[in-house]
Order: sequence, then C-alpha cells, then structure tokens
Amino acid sequence: MEHLLLQCPRLLSQHTALRSRLSILAITILNLPSLLADSGVHLSWQPAILRLTCAFLRRTG
Repeated sequence: MEHLLLQCPRLLSQHTALRSRLSILAITILNLPSLLADSGVHLSWQPAILRLTCAFLRRTG
C-alpha cells in the first residue's frame, strides 16, 4: 500500500497531483497515516483527505 500511494515511480504524475491537492488542506507530510486521515489530521479535514485518497486509487486503478 505504501509503495502504491507514495513511492511507485510509474505513478509520479498522480502522486504530484495528490500532493498538490492535499497541500490545500495544509497536509505537507505524506505518509500512510496522513493519507488515511489517521495521524495528526484535523477532524474536519478527514472526509476530504479520504475522498482525495480514494480518488487517487480510482484514477490509478
């Protein structure tokens, strides 16, 4: 999961887009807990972060 969401070089453009969208929510440190809205994420932002992560997964198949 970590490789797919954060490291896979084949998904570089999708990673960049996700980082850009998350930066709007002041999420600058990307790791599994932050992408799963678990660690250090304000409660009001959790639904948006999860939607962005799910959209990334749908786009990358």
